Amino acid sequence: PEVAARRRKALQDLSEKWKAKYPKCREFSEELKKMISDLRFTSGRCFPAFNGVVQKFLDPSMALDRTEGVDVVDFDGNSSMDISGSYGVNVCGYEAYKDFIERGWSTAKKQGLFLGSLDKTVLDNIAMLREVSGHDEVSFHMSGTEAVMCAVRVARFNTKKPLCVTFGGAYHGWWDGMQPVAGNERLPDDVLCLKDMNNLSLSVIEARSSEIAAVLVNPLQCFHLNQSPPSDPVLTTNNRKVGPTPGYGEWLHRLRATCTRCGVVLIFDEVYTGFRLHPRGAQGAYDVKADIISYGKTLGGGLPIGVVCGPKHLMARADAAKVARINYVIGTFAGHPFVMACMNNFLKWLKTPETIKSYDTMHTNIDGFVKKANSTFKEKGFPLRLTNWFSVWSMLYETPGRYHWMFQYYLKDAGVNLSWVGTGRLLFSLEWQKEDYDRLLERILVACEQMQKGGWWEVPKANIKVKLAMEIGSAVLKNVMSIVGA
Repeated sequence: PEVAARRRKALQDLSEKWKAKYPKCREFSEELKKMISDLRFTSGRCFPAFNGVVQKFLDPSMALDRTEGVDVVDFDGNSSMDISGSYGVNVCGYEAYKDFIERGWSTAKKQGLFLGSLDKTVLDNIAMLREVSGHDEVSFHMSGTEAVMCAVRVARFNTKKPLCVTFGGAYHGWWDGMQPVAGNERLPDDVLCLKDMNNLSLSVIEARSSEIAAVLVNPLQCFHLNQSPPSDPVLTTNNRKVGPTPGYGEWLHRLRATCTRCGVVLIFDEVYTGFRLHPRGAQGAYDVKADIISYGKTLGGGLPIGVVCGPKHLMARADAAKVARINYVIGTFAGHPFVMACMNNFLKWLKTPETIKSYDTMHTNIDGFVKKANSTFKEKGFPLRLTNWFSVWSMLYETPGRYHWMFQYYLKDAGVNLSWVGTGRLLFSLEWQKEDYDRLLERILVACEQMQKGGWWEVPKANIKVKLAMEIGSAVLKNVMSIVGA
């Protein structure tokens, strides 16, 4: 009872504090939720059974006014350190994108909205993309999802084989043709979802190579092998299996050799990892060359983009042997002058010695930050540990608990901005300096102290699994009865 009372008071106190701290953000969020289903979906940042209570007391939405370095400032003037990474887009740092966009517009505005004819900027981009990807041909699209759609489609068309292999938990965009997991009611029958880093998977690829057009790899899976991205809205957060997987580079080399031997196209989905791990993405980080690579997110220099790179024989849109057989892959805004100009500035920036060196500096700073943070958590008795893979990182909870998801709300209160997956997957950019990491650790420690003070990290006295099962079962039964009664 004493702990429960502490938690109730802590929740009420935080709610009252936020009413005064975020009045404009709260009002803005309430209006948007009436009109935008995306916001209603992503505002549920805890296990669904707790959503009703949390939504009543706490609204995690932020209404953005501006960015300032590694910080974001909301409508109410509150400044927060951003570790959301803008869904993976923010590799360079917000100030860099402002520069790319401003300089891009200065050269593209004379062309305005004219589509269908390319210019010298596009040729310049293609030359730099050929260098980055190691392939001769380039195709422009409007998003990372579209780029994956194109990559899979050209692989199937040019190999004349129907199947595509993906690996467990991997995300390849919202396209229902390549998402055989939760969130897609139309399960595709031309996708084989295999287990990552498994010898049997290589055997399946070899045995069915006459049917398999391509193997699609998202290198991000190295961080959470055979699992969906870690997030706070799941049932348990203390058993996250996340962190760099030993031997992943060797696995990619074995997969490369198998695909080569079997005549199967190896596609790297580098929409997320391209330019985040290395100036040449996972290809550069692991020294593995894919047959086709899809890019997106940061490549647009701050604007929406999708790009596919590959050899001529796999990128063909027509069949020389059958005139009527064509592969219709095209997009209205592909090659938009403004996007191409911003991309041009990004790619030129990427090639500079200073940028290349900054990757090493960032990795050194992150390693130091993680080591110092983990040592401090242990010293203070906080059940928290950090792990990272390049600039992708996560928070791990060391003890069982049903309220770990509350930590994201205390982080927000301490001035740390997260995405809708909460503490599951976090990102740093090249803009972060050592003093920024030190400042972030100070804010994380403040949030830890508030979690402990509120009783959220008290050791459960009951069997947590049994207790949750009973509560969930009761909630489901109540829901069924209400539907029957209606």
